[in-house]
Amino acid sequence: MNSNKTNNSDMTDDITNNDDELMSQARETAIQFFKEKYDLEVEVTNQKKLPTYVADEIDVEGYVIGHKDQTFNISVNYKTLQTKNFVMSPELKEVIQAKEQN
Repeated sequence: MNSNKTNNSDMTDDITNNDDELMSQARETAIQFFKEKYDLEVEVTNQKKLPTYVADEIDVEGYVIGHKDQTFNISVNYKTLQTKNFVMSPELKEVIQAKEQN
């Protein structure tokens, strides 16, 4: 076997490891966003990395811990770690509006 050949499984492992790291960073960024901006503890329930030709983003969804009806979706740019496209359930919107009035 030619030792100069690239092993495809090694390349796949590198991509998978990189995606795992990006997903972990996106998860932590979303959790930090809610903690710092709204003083809320959230649990991430799902993440999806968009194809790179669409955007450098990972969509993160979850809910406020102890309140599964207070759900959210937020996008995290994995290159800049900026958040955008924040969508929330009406129940979470009520909680956030109440916090902002205090």
